[in-house]
Amino acid sequence: MNNKMGESYLRLKWNVQGIFDDFLAIEKELEHQMDLLPEAKINERKKITNWINQIKEIDEEVQNVKKYKLAEIEKIINYNFAEPDLVVLSLIQPSIKNLFIELNVYYSKLGLEYNFEPYLSMDEAAKVLALIGDAVIDLALVQILWQPNISNVGDLSIKRSTLASNENLGRICDKLDLFDSRIPSNSNQLCSKMEKINHIKGTIVEALFGVIYLESGFDQVISSTILLK
Repeated sequence: MNNKMGESYLRLKWNVQGIFDDFLAIEKELEHQMDLLPEAKINERKKITNWINQIKEIDEEVQNVKKYKLAEIEKIINYNFAEPDLVVLSLIQPSIKNLFIELNVYYSKLGLEYNFEPYLSMDEAAKVLALIGDAVIDLALVQILWQPNISNVGDLSIKRSTLASNENLGRICDKLDLFDSRIPSNSNQLCSKMEKINHIKGTIVEALFGVIYLESGFDQVISSTILLK
């Protein structure tokens, strides 16, 4: 689709390609550090083992999204994503930051050089995607629901609010089966309140629409927003 958004749209680009490709290198380094540890260092060995397991699980979840989930999403919304890593990023949950904070401290303590900044910023990047998605969904719904008669403006507001609600976005999240694809998948596992769950689901859908906007602009968002009705 041709870009109609001008220079302001062109500036909204992120270079995230390959951001999830380095997990194996981190895993190998941790395994190497494990080999260097004496057997008597039980607690430290347990800590490293836990990190390795978390990295493996996250990597498996990322690959599952790229190999399987992405195609399912594209089929339902009738849109092919240009950058799979952005879709993965839209599924990142805040709890992932804890792991990379710990790894950053550990690497620094050992004097190992590694740039963890992209990983430390992933949860905030996912929030920004959701922020963008929230804004463009609202505007797209106004565009779709707009009627020339000013007396109908109240109906527009009510319908927009209903379609953009977390409850409705949660329904879309379920339709796309995204909740169980969030990364890490055990995030918010203790959450049982439906309101909180719908908020999480809504945020995921908003982030996905944020990706659509970054890749293809507002016209594509309008086309995809029909899914919300």
